[in-house]
Amino acid sequence: MSRKYPNKDVRLELTLAGRDLEAGDLAHAAARVSNVLVSAPALPEVHEMLARLAAHPRGGRGLFPMTSPLALATVMARAHVVAAEGDFGYALGLLGKAQVHAPETAWADVPWVTDAVTASSINPAVVTNLAVDLLELLHVRSSDGLRPAMNPYLQLIRNTITAHPDDTNLLGAAGYFFRRFDLAEAAGYATRADQLAPCHASAVALGLIYRDLGLTSEALDAFERALRYDPGNLEVYADICDLLMDADRLDEALTYARHALAIDPGHICSQIAALAVRFRQARKAADFDALIELCRAQPAGTHARRHGDRVLQSTVMKTASHTATLEGSPQEVLARIRRFVRGQPD
Repeated sequence: MSRKYPNKDVRLELTLAGRDLEAGDLAHAAARVSNVLVSAPALPEVHEMLARLAAHPRGGRGLFPMTSPLALATVMARAHVVAAEGDFGYALGLLGKAQVHAPETAWADVPWVTDAVTASSINPAVVTNLAVDLLELLHVRSSDGLRPAMNPYLQLIRNTITAHPDDTNLLGAAGYFFRRFDLAEAAGYATRADQLAPCHASAVALGLIYRDLGLTSEALDAFERALRYDPGNLEVYADICDLLMDADRLDEALTYARHALAIDPGHICSQIAALAVRFRQARKAADFDALIELCRAQPAGTHARRHGDRVLQSTVMKTASHTATLEGSPQEVLARIRRFVRGQPD
């Protein structure tokens, strides 16, 4: 556990909590400690006081009831108290709720989360589900900014895989989760999952990891194998389009986009891919403006919007690398690209 020396207010609250506890006023002691926990979640003195409250004959999880409206301080304190009681699965579920509420805070930077004993004593499905829940954060936030908060969970997953090396669901989730932090480690977990139980999900995971590693042929093989499991999966078609566009294999990318649109003409990601390819092939302003309009029409936070932004950025980069600098705001860059495709270079 990282140690941060408590400031004056924290020291005072902990002192008062100790006095409350000695006086038998557990409710006030619990309230003080839970509030301190939110401002200093990894401070050893806070966890020592929580341990005393957990061990008290009138203490335990009942001091931190899950009544509405829920407070973050109550959820966090209850998590650590039930962990002290050995109920690690429930405790991790509470930690996950807190992490979603305040993603950048290292709520899990405590010994019981990263201890191998915890991993060996819980159902691996708990860790699998936790990893899946935390993945939602990584869709909308930078993994670099979340790395300190995610490090304890990464170690928890490693420990759980050591304890349950053949759990394919856990290995699969680890592949997706570690892809945001360590591609080589992610590849190892995804490969192991695919060896134990080849399926659509394991093939997609390997395709994404290989793509991020720059291994185009291996990624394409994995994605095509995923389509053999599920020929109508439009998101895999979109992944293949992205892969081939990044590799400048535009004709092939357009073929896959057309295949997807033949299945569902309204599939937004495939429409975006087709427009991006057509613009890069013909450099027509109308295609570029249509691409921007379609991307910006997607609601913020949706998969289609994230995919559109990624394709748009890649399209701009590919075009601007030969025609314009990338200095200035995104709007200025887009304006320069528009001028270029209209035959009006800077």
